[in-house]
Parts: sequence; C-alpha cells; structure tokens
Amino acid sequence: MTLKLQNQVAIITGASSGIGRAIALRFAQEGADIIVVYSRNDFKAQEAAGLIEHLGRRALVFKADASEPQAMARVVALTVQLLGRIDCLVNNAGIWMSAPVFEMSEEMWNRVLEVDLKAAFVCSQAVARYWRETGRRGKIINIGSIHGTRSWQGLSAYAAAKAGLVGLTRTLALELAPYHINVNLVSPGAIAVGGNAAKTTDQQYMQLVKEEIPLGRMGDGDEVASLVLFLAGSESDYITGAEIVIDGGLLLSPFRV
Repeated sequence: MTLKLQNQVAIITGASSGIGRAIALRFAQEGADIIVVYSRNDFKAQEAAGLIEHLGRRALVFKADASEPQAMARVVALTVQLLGRIDCLVNNAGIWMSAPVFEMSEEMWNRVLEVDLKAAFVCSQAVARYWRETGRRGKIINIGSIHGTRSWQGLSAYAAAKAGLVGLTRTLALELAPYHINVNLVSPGAIAVGGNAAKTTDQQYMQLVKEEIPLGRMGDGDEVASLVLFLAGSESDYITGAEIVIDGGLLLSPFRV
C-alpha cells in the first residue's frame, strides 16, 4: 500500500498535544517525518517525538515562539539542513483565553492574536520563502475554529484571531498559487481533546452536546487529522483558499457548547 505522505517532511506547530499531536501521528503513519514545534511543555513535546519515532519516522523537536520571524526562519533552515526538504506546514498553534470585553487586558488580547493569528502568518511566510527559492511546491493548512464564524461572549480576542485566519488563508492562497503552494483552512467545532476531553465526564455538558450538535457527539482528534491529511496529500491538489468546517453540524444549530 502506498503511503500518502511517503518520505515527506511536515512542520506542525503546537504538535506536542491535542489536535496538533493527532495530526503529527497521522502524518507519521502515512510516511512523513515531523518537525514538532512547541512553546511550553518539554515533556509532552519529547513524548510526541517518541511516538512519531515509534511509528518508524524521524522527529525533530524545536522549542520556539511561532510568532517570532527569526525563530521560525531558524526552524526552517535547520529542518532543511537536517532533513533536506519541507513539504507541508500545519499552523496549529493556538491558545484559548476568555474574558468579558471590559476585563480583556491589552496583554491578553495581544497574546491571543500573536499565537492564534500572527504565528500562522510568520510560519507561512518563512516556509513559503523556502518553497519559492527552491521551486518546490507545498501545502499549508491552517487550523482555525468555528468561532471564526460564530462565537459567544468572552471570546473577543479568540474569535477575532480565528476570523482573521479566514482572511489570511484566502489572501495567502491567492498570492502563493503562482508558486504551486496550496493554502487551506480547517475549522473544527467541539473536539474531545485538551480541555474538551476533560468535559466528557461531565454528564450535564455531554447532555448539552447531544442536544446542540446535530450528530450528537463531539469529534475526536483523529477525525480532524484525517481531514488535514487529505489537504496535505496529492488528492487535494486542486483545492486552495477553502475553509472546511468539521463540527458535526454545530454551526447549523444555536449552539451553547
């Protein structure tokens, strides 16, 4: 059986846990070597790398602020030096910070926008420069959220960042198309990883999930990873500038979860 990403190299930000880790492991199963970019938890990053290597693929681990151009230029240069190529970038790094508008500090606002929006631009710019200079084609997949379409109180910074990813994805797709670089956006709804995974033991919350999500459940990280894999592979070569929502139908209902 031919692996979909055989001998390719993927940079994945926020790959140490949650959706990012699920994507990294799915890519590794399909033959890709993985660059794990993370900012905080050393143990989880090394653990993710170990799981990738257990699948028979190479893993490089870089602790870096994905919103810093110099840091990401270094990640790109070292990746090419050590692994010889880059085929895919997944901009998954993100943080969730909530506060009412009158209590949202400038520091909180700036941090969310830096991690959830600016980092996607910085990483895309760094990797796209490599592809332009080498003439290689590439795939960029941004991980957004349904909050970029419809959100609720307290998430002004997060919702603004995720809505910004929609515009960023479309603009990058236009500008990078001449270089055979595809740029797409995956917007998950309620996915049972991280904080949401902890909620699965809350019977009241899970009842709300059943009532508000048309498919009656939260998604899992592997389902998001499978969608991202499709966009990273050759079967999606004619798709660019698209936003694909994976939410069990949540946006179709007046959700509260």
